Amino acid sequence: MPKKKIEAPVGRLTCKKGDYCVGKAHDLADPHWQNKAREYRRKLSGGMRPLAAHDIQEIPKAKGLHVVRKYDGEFTYVVFDGQSIFSVNPGGTVRVGLPCFAEAEKALKKAKVRSCTLAAELYAGGDIGERNAVQAIVGLLRNPRTESDLQRVSLAVFDIAELNGESVDSADAVFKKLKTWFGKGKLAHAAEHVVADKAETIEDKFTEWVIAEGAEGVVVRHDRLGYYKIKLRHNLDAAVIGFSEGTDNRKGMVHDLLVAVMRTDGTYHELARVGGGFREEDRKEIFKDLRKRVVPSEYVAVNNDYVAYEMIGPGPVIEMSFLDLIPESSKGDPVKRMVLDFDGKQYAALSRMPLVSVISPQFVRIREDKEANVEDVNIRQVTDLVRVPDADEPARAGELKKSKLLDRQVYKKTMRGADMVRKLLLWRTNKEETGDFPGFVVYGTDFSPNRQTPLERDIKIASSEKAARELFTDMAKKYFVGGWEKVA
Repeated sequence: MPKKKIEAPVGRLTCKKGDYCVGKAHDLADPHWQNKAREYRRKLSGGMRPLAAHDIQEIPKAKGLHVVRKYDGEFTYVVFDGQSIFSVNPGGTVRVGLPCFAEAEKALKKAKVRSCTLAAELYAGGDIGERNAVQAIVGLLRNPRTESDLQRVSLAVFDIAELNGESVDSADAVFKKLKTWFGKGKLAHAAEHVVADKAETIEDKFTEWVIAEGAEGVVVRHDRLGYYKIKLRHNLDAAVIGFSEGTDNRKGMVHDLLVAVMRTDGTYHELARVGGGFREEDRKEIFKDLRKRVVPSEYVAVNNDYVAYEMIGPGPVIEMSFLDLIPESSKGDPVKRMVLDFDGKQYAALSRMPLVSVISPQFVRIREDKEANVEDVNIRQVTDLVRVPDADEPARAGELKKSKLLDRQVYKKTMRGADMVRKLLLWRTNKEETGDFPGFVVYGTDFSPNRQTPLERDIKIASSEKAARELFTDMAKKYFVGGWEKVA
């Protein structure tokens, strides 16, 4: 059966400098290349296990472990049809005419390759520090000012997705071919790699490439064991804005924390859920402190077990560590998280804005010397490591409509000399059109000072007022029986 011919870009392309032009995937003769790029990265990300450097010994012993240098750049899917090259990333950006593409094209023609698709990183060559490597390549690709700028764009190829219409599954075969094709390349080259049979070799290359030379990390690939991504753990400071309680034998202890960084306009941008790294005594002491700080919130966040967080006035500040920050989904879309406004009494949701996914967040310590303010927990801690769109834009510019309280009932009961209070509220969010909020929320609180857990909450959501009022009535029947008196 004849192989389907790969067709180069056609249609609208915007030329930036010299032969370098950019466009969108829907302008390709075959617009499905963007889906190919997305599928490849989704498969790669889904099979990648992140590890810190001190966990390298956890990699099972095996022969033929390929240790590959990780480049801090833009992932791209390179398509060669036997005559010319273009690339498309998961976000749908198409690029043609880069000098590194011309070099790769020449090498593939010399090797008599009929067609192939390659997975690679476009990165900034030259004297670029690790701290601004991503910003450097973004700037070069978006707005090259001179031909010399284009000569600084390098292509590190780390995989062959397809060769002459067939998949290439063996790591040995991939790296042998890449070395044959690009072994003498300067702008276009195979990602640096070695073959290791023991963990000590992996540790040596990590020390050489990452510690000494400032590479982003290393990837270990094996046909049977899969992929491992090894990076240095980074640290940043974040404000605690919510917490959830443990269950069963962990009642009265923190299960996990909801943390945020602050944007320059003073709003709180939800960053991560931190559930690891705590000692048992940490969980008890932090819970004891945070339960005193609970405040109302029209925004309901849940943890990975779908338990709603108790929101607290911003703070304390924690130091947390993590393996990686990922600013895009596997489809190439920005990772969006909620931005909250705190008026000193309660939280209001503003809008979801781009931030990151935090890989392997871990609690390190409470920062007694820091506070939940713009200086101590600034979003710049994130943007210094990865590029985040609109990080400097004010979140309040997109402020949403205010919620409307539709019903409220309060009952009290005295037992053993202590007053117990139960409240039930129903409100419309007026934000359902955003797709980020339910239309209606029913919110119940049950306060009893004689219980081990004095304050308990119950939250229900609905898409219509009729359904919400039915939930409200059902909860009221359970809440207000057996001697409860209505408070005017």
